Amino acid sequence: MDRGTQHTATALIDAVRERTHAARLAEAAAFVAVGDWASAHTSEEVVGDPITALGEWHEESYAETLAGDHFLELGGPGAPVVAEFCIGEIAAARGCSFDAARRLVGDAIELRYRLPRVHARVAAGEVDVWRGRRIAQATRTLTFEGAGFVDRHVAYVAGEATGPEVDRLVAEAAARFDPETTEAERAEADGGRHLTIELGDVGYADALTGTLRGTVDVHGTLDLADALDLERTVAHVARQLVELGCGQDLDARRSIALGEIARRCDGVTTLDYATADESAESERRPVQRARREVVLFVHLDQAAITGTLNGFGPGIDACTGTTGIDLARLDTPGLPRGAVMAEQVQAWCASPDTTVTVKPIIDLNLDDAGNGYTPPDRIADHVRVRWPRCVFPYCTRSSRTADLDHCQAYEENGPPGQTSTANLFPLCRRHHRMKTHREMKTGKRWTYRPTHPDTGEPPNALIWTSPHGQTYLVDRDGTRPWPPPDEAPDQTHKT
Repeated sequence: MDRGTQHTATALIDAVRERTHAARLAEAAAFVAVGDWASAHTSEEVVGDPITALGEWHEESYAETLAGDHFLELGGPGAPVVAEFCIGEIAAARGCSFDAARRLVGDAIELRYRLPRVHARVAAGEVDVWRGRRIAQATRTLTFEGAGFVDRHVAYVAGEATGPEVDRLVAEAAARFDPETTEAERAEADGGRHLTIELGDVGYADALTGTLRGTVDVHGTLDLADALDLERTVAHVARQLVELGCGQDLDARRSIALGEIARRCDGVTTLDYATADESAESERRPVQRARREVVLFVHLDQAAITGTLNGFGPGIDACTGTTGIDLARLDTPGLPRGAVMAEQVQAWCASPDTTVTVKPIIDLNLDDAGNGYTPPDRIADHVRVRWPRCVFPYCTRSSRTADLDHCQAYEENGPPGQTSTANLFPLCRRHHRMKTHREMKTGKRWTYRPTHPDTGEPPNALIWTSPHGQTYLVDRDGTRPWPPPDEAPDQTHKT
């Protein structure tokens, strides 16, 4: 390597080091700012104390106190409680979900009030924020004295301590300062037993097209006696499936058997597999099986309706030579959205013991309205398909389980048509509360309104205003600050 090349390489690595340090300092400053904000929205009560008064900001009614803003225990014993609605402002400012902001605030409170030595090193940029947060998350259940013990012993090595090392120190602190609880937890320990059904991770048959194969992974750790019972039952049902004509291999039959067992616990009917030996049918005892219910949210595009695609012919794609309309969209609460082959939907629905409910979605470009406060199903489905997520800034919760909020408040004796697809928007329960009830400190609420395209605002979007005057634009593509940074302040459209 010549001197010129070596000089360039040195400059590049110096730039990496300098910018990494600058990023660490910036992240630490942002983390401290989150802690400052949360500290300004605390109460005199601390975690572990009975909270009997929620402060002078709630004087209207006890019902609003329970439904509106209230204090959360985000740190361990001895840390102050934090007003819930202040977390919404942090979430919007950082562009993250409420749950992520709540975890961040909880870690900031834990470090600030129960781990001051570690917090000081994080604030100085000597320890990465993620390492400080990892320690805070480990100490949350310790007594105040136990957290202090960990703080004293880990602070000087916080930048190098591994997760297992921190966990061992936390376990020692728990045993030292709360032996009764430690012993009770040990006596009640279940040996790490768990059962996980990965409903949020449906497997892909084709990663390029995003086509879902419609299967999920199941894994867990069971008590030995429970495992033996489950194995015996799964093996028994798998053998029954063979006798009833199921042609799948053993692994597939065991997988099917687990579903059969689940359905038997929920209701009973008869297995419907064709038998290979009809003469033996009368000698078999009936096998009970639960009915399956399939709810399909059908999304039809122009190609599916007209049978033509891009004017190339009867449903034929000019590029692929295929119809392109043999996919169904998976749109079921609790599962990820995606595409599955129409043949798989047919297989799900083929059984005579399956109840199929089809939810057609009509033209989303046409508005619909009702006169009552509660929207009829056709309007509710219309709104939830138009807005697949909660419309609060940066929220990612599915609209299928969200409340439907009247943007313009419903008036009991008001004009007809108030409950319309143009006036209803999905809000998850937490953000519905934030929109409905005022914040303790400011006495203000989150508000939102549809955009006005005739004034230059984007169409089909909402503009939210926080209790502190921050504004955000939400559309089907997500959330962004509003107005854009390069626009002048006088271009902001006030509600």
